Amino acid sequence: MFRLRRRLGLWLTAALLALIPLVAQASILDFIPAGPARSSAQQQDEQALFEGKFELAKVRILGVPAITVASPVQLGDQSGIEASVRARVIEGNLRALYDPNQLCSFGERLSEWMLDSLLQSDAHVCTAGQRYGLDRSGTPLTLEVLRNGNGPYELAARLPGREQPFPLLTVTRADAEINGARELALVLELLLLLLFSAMLLLWRRLRQRTSRLHGELRTQGRSDRRSETRLHAEQALSIGVLLLMLYLLVLMIGVLVVAIPGKVPLGIELVLQPSLAVIKFLAVTLAAFLLRSLSTFLLSQWAADVDVPQRLQARRQQRYRSLLSTTHRLINVVGIGVVLLWVLLDIPGVRSASVSLLLAGGALLGALAFVFQGLLRDFSAGLVMLLEDRYAIGDWIEVEGIEGEVIEMGLFSTQIRCLDQRMNILDISSILQMQNHTKLRSGSLVTFVISHRQTDLEIVYRTLAFEIEAFALDPVWGNRLLGDPILRGIKRTTALGVQMQVLLVTRAGEQWTTEREFQRRVLRALHRRGVQLADGLDLGSAQPPMAGGR
Repeated sequence: MFRLRRRLGLWLTAALLALIPLVAQASILDFIPAGPARSSAQQQDEQALFEGKFELAKVRILGVPAITVASPVQLGDQSGIEASVRARVIEGNLRALYDPNQLCSFGERLSEWMLDSLLQSDAHVCTAGQRYGLDRSGTPLTLEVLRNGNGPYELAARLPGREQPFPLLTVTRADAEINGARELALVLELLLLLLFSAMLLLWRRLRQRTSRLHGELRTQGRSDRRSETRLHAEQALSIGVLLLMLYLLVLMIGVLVVAIPGKVPLGIELVLQPSLAVIKFLAVTLAAFLLRSLSTFLLSQWAADVDVPQRLQARRQQRYRSLLSTTHRLINVVGIGVVLLWVLLDIPGVRSASVSLLLAGGALLGALAFVFQGLLRDFSAGLVMLLEDRYAIGDWIEVEGIEGEVIEMGLFSTQIRCLDQRMNILDISSILQMQNHTKLRSGSLVTFVISHRQTDLEIVYRTLAFEIEAFALDPVWGNRLLGDPILRGIKRTTALGVQMQVLLVTRAGEQWTTEREFQRRVLRALHRRGVQLADGLDLGSAQPPMAGGR
C-alpha cells in the first residue's frame, strides 16, 4: 500500500512538472527574486539631475542608460510631471512590453488552470501574456509616431492582435529644447554649407588650372609626359571634388529631414544613399570585371580552337577582336543600366510607388521606345550582324561607294577609315548592300590589254605562264597566295586591244600588294620580249567606214 501511494505521488509530481510550461507560460525571468524595494526619494535622487531650468533623468534599459528625458523645474505654484517620474513611467512601459509582471503567483495560476479545466470557465485573470498582446511570441513590433492635434509627439508600439497601439514615451517641448535637435541641425547645416562653399572654390580653382594646362600643351605642340600626368591627376581630383560636393548636398538634405519630427528613418536613408550608391557601383563594377574576364577567357578559347583549319585561323582572330570589343561594350552598358536602376529603386518613396505611377512609367517607356525606334532598329541589326559575321574589325568593305577599313564596330554604328584617312560612320540599319573584300580570302583579276599590232599571241601566253610559275615559286610572294595564279586567257576583244586576264587568289588583305608586284614583273617581261601593249594609237589610225557600205 505504501509503495502504491509512493508511485502515485511520483507520477502526479511528474505530470504537474510537465504541465507547468503549458499552464504558466512563464520564463526564467518570472522566477528571479526581486531586489529590496527602494523608496521614491532614493530613486528620485539617483535619477534626477538639474541643469539650468531643466530637470534631467536617464531612462535605463536593462540597467544601461539609453535616453535622457527633461522637464522644466517647478517654481512656486507651478505644477507638472517631474523628469524622474517620466523616466520611471517610460521604463515601466518598456518592462510591461517585454517583461510584463505576473498578477498571480505560481500557485494561483495552477489553481486557475485546474478550475478552468474542471468547470470549463473562460476567465483568464492570471494570464500575463494576454494583457499587452505581446505573448512572448517573437513577432516583430512596429513603432509609430502619434500626435493628438497640436499636442506632443508620442512613440507607440503596434502589437499583433491589439487594435490600439501601446504607448511607450512622449516627447515634450522640454525634451526638444534640452536635446537641441533643431539647434544641432542648424549647426550641422552651417558647417556643411561652409564645407560645400570651400569645395566649390576648390573645384573652380582646379578647373582653371586644368584649362591652363590644356592651353600649355596645345602651345607646346608636342607631348610632355610630365604635363600629361599632371593634367590627368588634376582632372581626377576635380571629379572627386565634384562627387564630394554632391555627397554634401545629399547630406544637407538628410540632416534637414532628420530635424523633422517623425522623419528620422527617412533622413537616415537619405544620408546613407551616397554611400550605398558607391557600394552598389563597386559591386556592379566587380561583377562587370568578372564578366569581362569570363567573356575574354571564353572567346580566347574559342579563337584558339585547334580544330579550326589553318586557312580560317586569320578570320577567327578577326572575329575574336570584333566579338571581344562588342561584348565588353555590351557588358559596360548593362552594368551602367543595372547601377542606375538599383540606385533609383532604393530612393525612399520610389519602391513604394502606387500602381498608377508604375503605369505612367510604363507609358513613358513606351513613348520613349517609339521615339527612339531608330536606335532599337540599329541595336537589332547590330546583333544580327554579329551573329552572321558579315564583317569584322580589320576588314576592307565597300558600302554605297564608301570604301575603307573597319576600325570600330558597335551595336549601333560602324566606323570606316578610307585611304585618305577620312572617318565614315555608318548606321548599321542603313547598310542594305555591302561588299567585303577581305573575308576569309581575297582575290584580284589582273587585266593586260595587248595591242592589235601584236599578231603572235603565243609569245604572250608563254610569257604569262612563265611569270605565273616564277611568281608562285617565289618564297616571299608565293606564301601570300592561296593557290597558283590562273591564266584565264582572252576575256574580250575591243577596239583598244585584246584583254587577257590572270586571277590571283591571296590571303585576306594581300590582294593589292600582290597584284602590284605581279603586274610589275609581267610588264617587265613583256617589254623584254617585245610584246606590244595597247597604247591607243590603233584607234587614231582606224579608217571610218565608207558611205553606203555594209
